[in-house]
Amino acid sequence: MKPRLKILPCILHTYIILVTAMKVLKEWTIPLPWGKLALVSWGDPRGDPILLIHGRQDSVATYIPLLELLPDKYYYVGYDMPGHGKSDAFPIGLKLSRLHFTPVIEYVAKHLGWTTFTCMAHSMGGEQAMFYNAINPGQIKKLILLDVGLSLQRLQMVPMNEYYKSFYDAHYVDYHKQITERKAYSKEEALKAVVKARGVNREQAEIILSRNLIQIGDDRFVLSWDNRLKLLAPSNYPKEYYYELFSRNSPPTLLLQATEERRGSEDRIQAVKEILTKMEENCGNFLIVSVTGGHDVHLTNPERCAKHISEFLDKDFGKSKL
Repeated sequence: MKPRLKILPCILHTYIILVTAMKVLKEWTIPLPWGKLALVSWGDPRGDPILLIHGRQDSVATYIPLLELLPDKYYYVGYDMPGHGKSDAFPIGLKLSRLHFTPVIEYVAKHLGWTTFTCMAHSMGGEQAMFYNAINPGQIKKLILLDVGLSLQRLQMVPMNEYYKSFYDAHYVDYHKQITERKAYSKEEALKAVVKARGVNREQAEIILSRNLIQIGDDRFVLSWDNRLKLLAPSNYPKEYYYELFSRNSPPTLLLQATEERRGSEDRIQAVKEILTKMEENCGNFLIVSVTGGHDVHLTNPERCAKHISEFLDKDFGKSKL
């Protein structure tokens, strides 16, 4: 039986990680033009590289339960997105878009010296990976998408007046509130808020908050998440454009789709389904697998994802099709 990671929550906002099999090799930061980016690595640095990208208002810590169940022969490196976890936020000023986060992948790959790599990404992280692959074809040799559909719903075309009012006009109306207000919580209040908002249990909420709490007083904490993450401006094009963009030069891809995630309007759900189904039908080695669970199933029920991911990682796509 494979030894498992034991995660012990500290009294503050970090985790002591006692490792028996999947070693946490190190935590470090790198300088980027706007500030520091926090990275964490696990596994065997001699193994094939795998880049981990988390979702919006998460951190790289959300991969820990899944990493317990994955082969330790690979070299896993993840980072906290800007404005998440222990990474600095983008500078204040103009409206942030979802595409602002995509170049971070290139900064990390260059820092690590990776010319090709496998990428595993959740939700908005998967959206970033798909855009990155379209911009830099051939660098991502395998792609694992963890319930990316909810994020892709935000890419759908809407009337320009609605788009502008929602994402740009509102930014300046609430500008000072976005950059100055930061609600303080007790540790217990923060845990209860995450349990309620994310539909996770207490232990899973501890993992989500483990890199996202900053202590400002006696049992008083603020979240490190950038307030502007709540309403990032998406691109605004028809679904046909996204299909053409994402299907061109698509690498072997495993998409794990959570069966219990039905948030969003029905027309957007169907538009994303159409894009992804066409990719499965027309792109070589593109597989969609339904996994019982919610949007964070890789965190809440990692055992339901691990087998599919392990098999995909071990598969040689040189002469085969999924």
